[in-house]
Amino acid sequence: MAEDGTWPTIQRHGLLSTAALLDLFEADAPTRATVLDQVRRSTITLEHPEHGSAVVRDQRPLKFLDRCLTPRTTPQQFLDALNGRVFFWLTYERLQRLLNASLYRKHPQTVLHIDTASLLAEHRDEVQLAPYNTGSMHVPTAPPRGADVFVDLLDYPYDRWERTRGRNADAVVELTVPHSVPRITDHTVRVERWHLGEPREVLYSR
Repeated sequence: MAEDGTWPTIQRHGLLSTAALLDLFEADAPTRATVLDQVRRSTITLEHPEHGSAVVRDQRPLKFLDRCLTPRTTPQQFLDALNGRVFFWLTYERLQRLLNASLYRKHPQTVLHIDTASLLAEHRDEVQLAPYNTGSMHVPTAPPRGADVFVDLLDYPYDRWERTRGRNADAVVELTVPHSVPRITDHTVRVERWHLGEPREVLYSR
């Protein structure tokens, strides 16, 4: 799920992590500090003479970051882990849940449908998985996690999480790729514009 209107930029530059986006936009040191060194309480718009504008989403679901980290993880380490990767939902249900959340439902969103096998064929050695919505700590009782919550694909303890949660729950929640997916269009099968919880327009179809 991406910001509305970003599909042309994604086609040109790929899917970028927040840190990679700041590099592309040649952000100065104060801007980088504002975006990367604290929990973003509001969206931030970047401007560049060549690339135009880009919106960095807020991190309001990290409300209780300080209380939900494992003992050996600092807030900055966890923020670096979040800001340094691209995230994908693995189930349509979780995508719909986010699109219907109060923060997003009333605002159009761009949704990319990805061929997972194609993505893995190119990024297999980079992909890391997580058992949580890692950017959500909106309650103080959220499961503790550290920067090591992201686990390499082949090392991910899928069976353990399946036993813990049961076969009808998600043993893995997020698929992530560090830094960026430059050729995301090679793996994209459909792009839609969603509004009010429903797809309203097809922007691209393979």
